[in-house]
Amino acid sequence: MRAILKRIPLPPFWVRRRIGFSVMVLMGAIVINFIIPRAMPGDITFLYTSSDMDPMVANQILRDLGLDKSQWYQFVVYLKNCFTLQFGNSFFYRTDSVISLIGEALPRTLLLLIPAQLLSITIGYFLGVISGWKAGSKKDSFITGSSLVIWAMPMFWTAMVVLYVGGYMLEWFPLRGYKTINVELNAWGAFVDRLKYIILPTIALAAKFGVTQLVMRNTMTITLKQNYVTTARAKGLSERRVKHRHAARNALMPTVTSAAMRFATLVAGLIFIEKVFSYPGMGKLILEAVLNNDYPVLQACFLAFAAVTIVTIFILDLVYARLDPRVRYE
Repeated sequence: MRAILKRIPLPPFWVRRRIGFSVMVLMGAIVINFIIPRAMPGDITFLYTSSDMDPMVANQILRDLGLDKSQWYQFVVYLKNCFTLQFGNSFFYRTDSVISLIGEALPRTLLLLIPAQLLSITIGYFLGVISGWKAGSKKDSFITGSSLVIWAMPMFWTAMVVLYVGGYMLEWFPLRGYKTINVELNAWGAFVDRLKYIILPTIALAAKFGVTQLVMRNTMTITLKQNYVTTARAKGLSERRVKHRHAARNALMPTVTSAAMRFATLVAGLIFIEKVFSYPGMGKLILEAVLNNDYPVLQACFLAFAAVTIVTIFILDLVYARLDPRVRYE
């Protein structure tokens, strides 16, 4: 066994250090994740019990929820749940386990999040390249101004505008939900049906491409002043080749950073989007858990998003080193 382990090459020192740092951040997130839900205003015992309830029944409810124990005991149980990925049952839904609730909501959210992020990055990239290539022109002013206006719009307002235009005025897409109920469909029909329900929320999420566009535009204006771009032009290369192979490719690093961080912190936007469209995903689940002080659901959801953020940042470090060999975290 030792001989086999010796043959496995270890990652570079900076990679190991970043892994250790990510683990430390995750441990800090686990502790904070326990404190924040319990720091919310109000007494949770009054939410799930009442003064006119039989004391024996009220005590039994608190025992079932684990709220009759001390905070330290609850913290030990919480740590055990984190490392075993068994978060118990929801306080609000009682009989439903947290894992089953997340297992239903997470795939629906990913159906929105991944296409919306890809669409947002694609639109922001090409608009940023166009405006950066013609910086100071009327085309640049129009693209950048439009991106700023859309970016400045609150997420819930963007969602309502998209819902009003696409669902009410044009009547092209459903107004709410995620699938047509009480209808038997084959595989292709079910796919088309789900697609109709996710198009509007995906557009609302992807409308926040302004950050990517602005970052790409500003980085392009700096990159175009570099000597290698001047050399490429002097060689007689086509405008398309200079724009995308020399300028845009070397301006990608800040764009990758903004896109990755936006993916990791899009949970706030998901709450608004899923509420407006009545879409049963992670955002709607978190909102219901906040309103009902559902500690297990809040802890599991926030821990999942914290882990996604940490992993995203770690992958971003690796991508940085790949895009620019000069980057080494020594």
